[in-house]
Amino acid sequence: MKKSKTPLRGSVTQNNMSARVQEQDGIGFLARLGLLLGFLLFVVVSAVYGWHRGWPQREAGKLRDYSLSLTKNLQFSVKDIQVEGRVQSDKDAIFDALGIARGAPIFSLDPQGAAERLGKLSWVGSVIVERRLPDTIAVILTERAPTARWQHDEKLYVIDDKGQILQDAKPENFAGLPLVVGVGAENAAQNLFALLKKYPDIRKRTDAAVRVGERRWDLHLASKVTVKLPEENVESALHRLSVLIAQEKILDRNIVAIDLRLPDRLVIDPAPDAKPTGTPHL
Repeated sequence: MKKSKTPLRGSVTQNNMSARVQEQDGIGFLARLGLLLGFLLFVVVSAVYGWHRGWPQREAGKLRDYSLSLTKNLQFSVKDIQVEGRVQSDKDAIFDALGIARGAPIFSLDPQGAAERLGKLSWVGSVIVERRLPDTIAVILTERAPTARWQHDEKLYVIDDKGQILQDAKPENFAGLPLVVGVGAENAAQNLFALLKKYPDIRKRTDAAVRVGERRWDLHLASKVTVKLPEENVESALHRLSVLIAQEKILDRNIVAIDLRLPDRLVIDPAPDAKPTGTPHL
């Protein structure tokens, strides 16, 4: 009797089924990948088209306006604007440059942009703009300091310690400031004033300082005496002049000029009607 053979389970048929399943899965993956790439391409093209049509900008603007309105409703609105350090600056010009009014949403202010606009005002040297939540804008100014009046081409200007013209400053309002005259005087004045601080007896007598050849100074004193200073070693010359004033009473004499340009020699020009006097000793 022949024994019947038991068929093997899952032989060729199962293997073929497995092969077909793998083949179908592969086609499905490629199809899904193609759809994904197509969708991404559609999104990119739509975004580029929408951008050129201005849609994102409009929607961003709407979102910004809505956000600002919401913060305003939450009491984040400007109730107070504080300005510190203002002496000469025009108040209305400051508020115009600040670009925000009371009642506006506080987050609508761009502090950096406001500071840049304020920095262009004539009197403003430096400025800080701050939001102080929930409802205060603070402006901290450092104004440019008027240092002297500068006469040039028959015009009079007020300058700061860097020699820059203060466009909004009226010279007649600063008659107490020292007067400097001539080309280059505005830039060299600060160094001269720093030296004169050490000799207040000379500074208080000085009506004007005239720049000669953009190299040196002539001091015009209240006693109608002109003091000719050297190009170099100016402090040494001022010291000699201070001694002459204090010890020799040089300004009490009938003279019109004192020449200090030579370190080893003193030249004094007497007035035309002056009587001969002895030479002062240094």
